[in-house]
Amino acid sequence: MYERLTSDITKAPGDHGPKSGGHPELPGTSELPGASALKGILTLFTIQDAVLTGYLFAITALVARSEPSEIQAQCLRRTMASVLVLVLGCIFARGATSVSPAIRRTVYRMVMPGIVLMNYLTLRDVLPIVRTDSLDLQLLQLDLMLFGVEPALWMERFNQRPIVEWFAFFYFSYFFICGFYMLLAVWLRRPSRHTTEFAIGTGIVYCVGQLGYMAVPGYGPIGALQHMYQGPVDGGFFWKCVIDTVQAGGAMKDIFPSLHTASPLWFALWAFNSARYDKRFLPLAVVTAFFSGNIIISTMLLRWHYAIDVVAGVVLAVSALFLSIRLSRWEEEFRGKMGETAAWIFK
Repeated sequence: MYERLTSDITKAPGDHGPKSGGHPELPGTSELPGASALKGILTLFTIQDAVLTGYLFAITALVARSEPSEIQAQCLRRTMASVLVLVLGCIFARGATSVSPAIRRTVYRMVMPGIVLMNYLTLRDVLPIVRTDSLDLQLLQLDLMLFGVEPALWMERFNQRPIVEWFAFFYFSYFFICGFYMLLAVWLRRPSRHTTEFAIGTGIVYCVGQLGYMAVPGYGPIGALQHMYQGPVDGGFFWKCVIDTVQAGGAMKDIFPSLHTASPLWFALWAFNSARYDKRFLPLAVVTAFFSGNIIISTMLLRWHYAIDVVAGVVLAVSALFLSIRLSRWEEEFRGKMGETAAWIFK
C-alpha cells in the first residue's frame, strides 16, 4: 500500500491528468494572468503550512491590538519571527532544489514542530495580555446547567494518594505521547498521505485549541474553585512531576478546549485510521486510546479542567480527523494535477 501511494505521488508531471491547453477554446493555465506566480506559491506551501501560518498571523494581530508594554513588544517580535522562520523554512524545503532533498527534508521536519512548541511556551506571556479577564464562572455555570454537578468538585471524593498517583501518571504521560507520535509520524514513517493527515490534523488541534484559550480564558477549577475544596490534591511523585512541569512551562490560562483531551484522542483516532491500511498500528491505537481515556478523567480529577473543556476537546479531536482525511486527499489530488509531489515528498 505504501509503495503504491509513494509511486502515485511521485509520478512525473506528465502523468497527472490532462495537460493545460487541451481544450481548443480555453487558454492554457500558463496563459492566465498571474498563473505562474500562483503555481509557484502553491508549490512552496501546503495546507499544513497554511494552517500554522494562519494561526501565527492571528496571534500576531491579537498581540498587536493589546495594550502596549515591554512584554507585548517581546511577544510581537517572537510571533513575527515565527512567521518569518516558517515561511523561509517552506521556501527552502520546496524551493531550494539545488540542495540535497535529505537536508531540505530534515530542515522542514525540524521547523514545523519547533514552531508549534515555541509558540506554546510563549502563551504564558501572550494569554494575559490578549485577554486580561477570566470566564471560569461562566464555564462553571455551563457545567452545572449541562451536567447538574461540577465533575471537578464531585471527584474530590477520590482525592486519595493511590488514585491521584494513578491519574497523575497518565496526565504526565501526555508530554511523552506527543513526542512519540511526532517522532513516529514525521521522522520514522515513510512519507505518505497519512503523514499529511497527521500534520494537518495536529495543526488543527493545536492551532484551533490555542486560539480557543484566547476566546475562552480561564484558570480552571484548581485556581478558580480553590476555596470550594476541602484540601489540596493528595499526590506523590507523579503529581509533583505534573505540578513542576506546569509551573515551568504551562500557559496558566489554557483550559478551553482541553488539549490534554484533544491531543491524545486525536493521536488515537489517527492510529486507528492508519490501522485500516497497516494492521501494525492497531495495538498502538488501542494503547493510546487507553491512555487517552485515563488522561481525560485525570483532567477533571486533578482539578485542571471543567467538563465542558473536555467536551470541547473531544469535538476538536473528532473534527481534526474528519477534516484531515478530506483535506489531505484533496491536496494530494490538487498538487498532482499541477505536476507537483505530495506535501511530504521532497525531490
